[in-house]
Amino acid sequence: MMSEPKSTLKMRIVGEQVAAARRLLRMTQIELATATGLTQWTIIRFESGKNVRPETVEGIREALLERGIVFTNGDKPGCYFDKDKVSIRT
Repeated sequence: MMSEPKSTLKMRIVGEQVAAARRLLRMTQIELATATGLTQWTIIRFESGKNVRPETVEGIREALLERGIVFTNGDKPGCYFDKDKVSIRT
């Protein structure tokens, strides 16, 4: 029996999702910046809807996924915390 191939496309996230994810984790912009190797200014820019490079978004997304955040898309993009998905302890 053949299984359907998994998508290799990364889920698109927006700044509002990142801000919500940080709140779920009780993480400051400075802490997220440190975790990603970015500046606080970059986090502020992205969360406020400004464009940042795709690799920057990917770094932010990965840092939050490692901490148990699950992003949702569709009609209402959002996120939630899943303690079973945590792969890094902060």
